[in-house]
Amino acid sequence: MILITTLLSITAWAQDLPDQAQETTSEQEATLEADDTTPNGANEEAQYELPPILIFPELATFVEAPYPTEALDQGIEGSVGLILEINEVGEVTYVEVVSPLGYGFDEAATTAAWELTFTPAEDENGPTPVAIEFSYGFVLDSEATDGAHAQEIEEEVIPAPINLDGRAIEMVSRRPLEEMAVSLPELSLSTLSDAEGRFEFRGVPNGEHTLQIGRPGWETATATVEIVEGEITTANLWVKNANYGNDEAVGVYQREREEITRRTITVDEIRRIPGTLGDPIRVIQNLPGAARAPLATGLLVIRGSNPEDSAIYVDGIRIPFIYHLGGIVSVINADIIESVDYLPGGYGVRYGRSTGGVIDVSIKDESPEQGRMVWSTDVLDTGALFEGRVGENDDHHVAVAARRSYIDAILPSILGDTDFIARPVWMDYQLRWAHHQPRTSYSALLMGFTDSLLIGTPDDVAQGTGRDSQGDLAQAFYTHRGILEVEREISDQLSATAIGAFGVDGATFNFGSAFNLERVQYLYEFRGEIDWEQSEHFSLKTGIDAIFGHGSFKIGLPLTPSQTGEDSSPLDEREPFELEDNVEGYGPDLFLQTQIRPLSDPDALLLSPGLRYSYSIVPDQYSSWSLDPRIGFRARLAESTFIKGGAGIYTQPPQPFESYSPSGAMELFFEKASSSSLGIEMELTQGLSIDAEGFYKNMWDLITFNPEGGLSGEQPYLNSGLGRAYGLEFMLKKAPVGNFFGWISYTISKSERIDYPDYDEDLSLIVTDENGWYPYDFDQTHNLVVLGGYQWPWGIYTSAKFQYTSGNPYTPYDLGVYDIDGNYYSGYQTGIRNGDRMAPYSALDIRIEKRFQFPWAQLSTYLDVLNIYKGENPEFINYNYDYTEHEYITGLPLIPSIGFDLEVRL
Repeated sequence: MILITTLLSITAWAQDLPDQAQETTSEQEATLEADDTTPNGANEEAQYELPPILIFPELATFVEAPYPTEALDQGIEGSVGLILEINEVGEVTYVEVVSPLGYGFDEAATTAAWELTFTPAEDENGPTPVAIEFSYGFVLDSEATDGAHAQEIEEEVIPAPINLDGRAIEMVSRRPLEEMAVSLPELSLSTLSDAEGRFEFRGVPNGEHTLQIGRPGWETATATVEIVEGEITTANLWVKNANYGNDEAVGVYQREREEITRRTITVDEIRRIPGTLGDPIRVIQNLPGAARAPLATGLLVIRGSNPEDSAIYVDGIRIPFIYHLGGIVSVINADIIESVDYLPGGYGVRYGRSTGGVIDVSIKDESPEQGRMVWSTDVLDTGALFEGRVGENDDHHVAVAARRSYIDAILPSILGDTDFIARPVWMDYQLRWAHHQPRTSYSALLMGFTDSLLIGTPDDVAQGTGRDSQGDLAQAFYTHRGILEVEREISDQLSATAIGAFGVDGATFNFGSAFNLERVQYLYEFRGEIDWEQSEHFSLKTGIDAIFGHGSFKIGLPLTPSQTGEDSSPLDEREPFELEDNVEGYGPDLFLQTQIRPLSDPDALLLSPGLRYSYSIVPDQYSSWSLDPRIGFRARLAESTFIKGGAGIYTQPPQPFESYSPSGAMELFFEKASSSSLGIEMELTQGLSIDAEGFYKNMWDLITFNPEGGLSGEQPYLNSGLGRAYGLEFMLKKAPVGNFFGWISYTISKSERIDYPDYDEDLSLIVTDENGWYPYDFDQTHNLVVLGGYQWPWGIYTSAKFQYTSGNPYTPYDLGVYDIDGNYYSGYQTGIRNGDRMAPYSALDIRIEKRFQFPWAQLSTYLDVLNIYKGENPEFINYNYDYTEHEYITGLPLIPSIGFDLEVRL
């Protein structure tokens, strides 16, 4: 028979010793902070008194280990020395062999030790974790009947004092790090940091030792500590987060709410993409479905729609523009953005008044525990951000951001000694406040931006043959919004949100005496939503999306429109023309959206039907309404494969400039589109996914200019146009798992229009050369983006992006007709509308970034080189005076952009 004996003794190895620490792979020097009053940071005046253990642990449940066969055959006996860590409830949380015996004893004792239970040790504060030495003995005894017994716990307990402590702190954020693995490798001692980042060791031998701290995702920090008899050594270790900044926000994606498609790009990826200048909104131009906008326009062309057909939201409130002048940067500071929803189509009824895509920007409503300041500078502009927490309980979150360009100061040195003038300027600002209570959250946002451009020529340089075309070109526009939001959790299943906003938009445009425009409008918006989540299988969202606006406009021309017709005479006296009016309109839309998950596994199938009632009225001009049903679905075909799709009706009211008629009432109504899509998502391996989606959009009642009306006619615009767009979007993405990230995005599509269609008696469309389908102005058959980045050691990142896009269509002119009275040439169209295409666009951008992390700050320096390889890249066509010759206006040249981002934690 077998007699198994145990020897148990408490050594007070350490208090608060949880699971065994995890190993890490890389090493980094750490800062050792110590009290300067004594050597090695010891404070001789402060004596640490260990709370005495009042109740010692007792073995409650003994588990018999099988006697190893090899040792049994040879008649070998012995004991295995173990270190056991016991938590507050008496469970074994860690086992380590410190005195191995071999012959299979070590494995058998370790397996049995994990199953032992003890009565908890207690000090004056109650149950406390301890570490004990445990001797598991194996003795052969043929007279024993049960094969085992346990020796009682030794009563004498002599705890060792704590002589090494410290804290684990994250670099830059100064955040205490919980559950970081802290170890003294040569002594086989380890522990985990607590919620305050603190750690302690007892009974560390005198002398120098290497202290290590780390965890996967953090670089291992090391420090040399010296233990002196009778002193406590304190070591604060700064640990560098290898992924710092990666969790600041979600970047560009489609949320899996009523929207079916989701494409996720992290902020850390965004900051490394060449040509984006770290702007999350600019990344949209590199995703499927988004066409490349022409130079300096900043237009949004999504799935073949007009730029004006796509909607832009900030915290659920519409704004008119998302990019500053030239489309180089967005109008919102990147550091204040929480997320960006890019919805190219198939979105739910929460969004309306648009037939194109949607961009919904969410602003952060929480600040980090430590306040921070960010200063960003590159060759285009400089911006600054502060965000932090204020109030008695630090429960008010505030942020302030501002930015201004300085191209207007740089261009004179580039243009040299010349009287030509080019002064582009942009500015933006954001002020955010948020306050969170247990069931109610409040937030407010004040934001705005202004853009201006002045282009002038010397007095002795003519800008054309007409006298009205002389003079400078000046344009400016501005937008300001104030948004207040309240969210209330009524119950665990019911919540409500109310958003109110006031805004003002304005624009001016002046080109010599030929054209002058002044426009201003005031907008009042309200969005109310109620969310009811009945269960994980059914949820409902209903709400109102209301807008009211009023404004004025003024247009000035050097002569009346009637003097430009066939009956006009150059001998007639010129009469300046002015048109001004006030316009107001409103639209209270209602919507209802449901999510149904009918299967037992809620993620196996999602159905998302919805209905939106759209209404718009401009008093004394027109009114229009529509019911827009939409539905989407998402079904799992395999563990990591989903099929998705949707269909719906989308409508939008006429634009403000289209809502005017000098004679009053007009026959004008909503533009409409039916959109459908079908696609598949598949995760090939961890971090590698593929997304393919086909779409078709049919458009009708598109608003076109009335060739028989004009500005002075009774009906300046008509709902006569037709359109269609269809294509396939593809994306192969490698998420930033490991050191490499990147994606391949490819869209093949076609977008066409008919402005003035003809119909036969059966209302069938008659297509002729005169009224046939023509390529839309921004139609791009192929759009390919290939980009990738790699994270090297030492905080170095490199990335590159290649883009190829089909050239935009244009209408050819090969000659001009001379107007002897007006003394100018008019171009004569020699081909069908948009019958030719410019050369394709291709460019290669690269980026090199180096990050420096300090205890209280992070500095990112980078070099963005745009167009290191550039194709022909024509953007526009410039004809000579009689249209017999032309040349291309090409895109940007090679541009090296040097910049930095400095983040300081306060």
